Amino acid sequence: MPFASGQGMHEFVQHFCKNADGSWTCTSPATLQTPAGRIQVTEGSRFYPGTVFMEFDIAGWLTEHLDDRADRCE
Repeated sequence: MPFASGQGMHEFVQHFCKNADGSWTCTSPATLQTPAGRIQVTEGSRFYPGTVFMEFDIAGWLTEHLDDRADRCE
């Protein structure tokens, strides 16, 4: 599934930090409208690359596009 881009994506990614094990944690509630529907993620949700949520690999996308700029979780 193609993933949304632009302003909505920029705001969405600000709600995540990367963990030492390669997973990503949602740090505050996040919502994104995609072609397949709205994705809502609650604070504290953790995503691992290869895990599909709402027909999308959130962690895989974050790793591919933001790994070098991501905040690290404590």
